[in-house]
Amino acid sequence: MSNSDPSPTLEGNYDLLFRFAFWLFVGAISFSVAGMLLLRLVPSSMAIFGPIYTKLVKTPTWTFMTLLALLPLLMYGPTLGWKKISLIAAWGCIIGGASELIGTTGWLNVGGIALPFGEYEYTQWLGPKIAGHVPYFIPPSWFAMSIVSLDLARRVTTQRIGSLLLGTLFMVLWDVSLDPAMNQAFPFWEYGVDGVFFGMPLSNWAGWAGVTFVILLGYEYIGKGAPIQNEWAPWVYALNCIFPLSICLLRDVYLPALIGGLATLVPFLLLWRYNPDSLKRSVSLFRG
Repeated sequence: MSNSDPSPTLEGNYDLLFRFAFWLFVGAISFSVAGMLLLRLVPSSMAIFGPIYTKLVKTPTWTFMTLLALLPLLMYGPTLGWKKISLIAAWGCIIGGASELIGTTGWLNVGGIALPFGEYEYTQWLGPKIAGHVPYFIPPSWFAMSIVSLDLARRVTTQRIGSLLLGTLFMVLWDVSLDPAMNQAFPFWEYGVDGVFFGMPLSNWAGWAGVTFVILLGYEYIGKGAPIQNEWAPWVYALNCIFPLSICLLRDVYLPALIGGLATLVPFLLLWRYNPDSLKRSVSLFRG
């Protein structure tokens, strides 16, 4: 090999690393959905898998949550720089984690409403918890989906306040599909009240909007106008909606699945209306 031949470096392999993580992410979702489908079609299979059922649920779920945090680092780190993406990730985790601790401990209560999300608690399915209240996987998920939502929003509008508001909306729309799956179809968390939206109090969405907006403001300040864009963002967003929608369908929670499905379409309809080339580029990622 001549001295002029470029040596392979980690810098040159970020796309490969991302693709590996992305398909592992898809695999974790597929494994979970396939398992639920098997139990639905062949209930007697529970006699075989019953003794390891907990592991069969937790392993792909924890893999999914880990990769959800990793994917945006690999998506945006090479363009934003690792210092900047680290600060963005830290901000998203800190604000998201702090809001969850406030919510699960009931520390802030106004007019009988526990802020910012309403009264709720996490079950054991997401693993060990910060201070015994918030699973360690939850703060990174705030970072992951908020930056992806901001990415999609910036494709729709170039106005700063518009992208902040739209990114906030996209996060709330994700929760439209997520929440019924995680508190009704499968108990990853439980509310202390019988909320109007399939067990969820409407105050939860107000909390999501407020916390997300604060997170995105921090991203704007840290990023200082730097482009936050990766063509895989629509796929990551879509998969994070398709997974809970699949759980709803397989657990016979049909109306929330329909409503969540319609909510999931909104970002993509806006992209198709205002930036169709962006969607076309994302679709082209799978072409030879």
